[in-house]
Amino acid sequence: MCVGSFLNVCLFRWKSGGQVFSPPSFCPNCKNEIRWFDNIPGLSFLFLKGHCRFCGKAISWQYPLIEITTGLFFFLAAITIPETGFIQISSFVFVSFLILLTVSDLKWKLLPHPFTNLFALVGFIFQAIDKSLNLTSFYIVASGFVVVGAIIFTLTQIFHEVLGGGDIKMMLALSVWMGVVKSAYVLLLAFGTGAFVALVLLALKKVNRKSTMPFGPFLALGAYVMWFWPRMVGYLRMTL
Repeated sequence: MCVGSFLNVCLFRWKSGGQVFSPPSFCPNCKNEIRWFDNIPGLSFLFLKGHCRFCGKAISWQYPLIEITTGLFFFLAAITIPETGFIQISSFVFVSFLILLTVSDLKWKLLPHPFTNLFALVGFIFQAIDKSLNLTSFYIVASGFVVVGAIIFTLTQIFHEVLGGGDIKMMLALSVWMGVVKSAYVLLLAFGTGAFVALVLLALKKVNRKSTMPFGPFLALGAYVMWFWPRMVGYLRMTL
């Protein structure tokens, strides 16, 4: 949940153009610095009844929701990947980026380049640590980057009203983390679930044919399934 609180800071300060690590947390309305006991993830929101201690303005529900969601997904990652160490840490980082990009796309219909660039860079770093950056593994990652990039670029030319530059960079980052095959499945899952949700919303008359939907959350959903599902199935088999 503390990581979720940090993700909130990243989102807020990217949009406002501020620095992530300074100044300390403050109320966006009255600008007063938030004390440590008013900054406990989840609990402080309850104790303060959703309002700033100083100015009394309502605190956005985004803050506790992201904190709780991050804590929940970290917990699911921990029980899905019972072995500790590098693979579990990389899963926590992977989930954090998925949450960050999903919230950004849902809120502003943007996948900020600093987030997607950092997502890809961290993926390269984890690949280097995991595979000792030998020539074979680097070739596999680099080729996956090129192949997936070519595919997603072609799709943007066909579905230019659906896919944007942020979607391309997010898919490229996912190809670094997951490789070509799993990234292709992520794309299929994203298009499938996106089409299903669009049809449901059209049937309910919540959107029309000219409406646009953020694609990042569907990519994140597909990535989460492809990252954790194989491990989850293996874990259940061992348990049973």
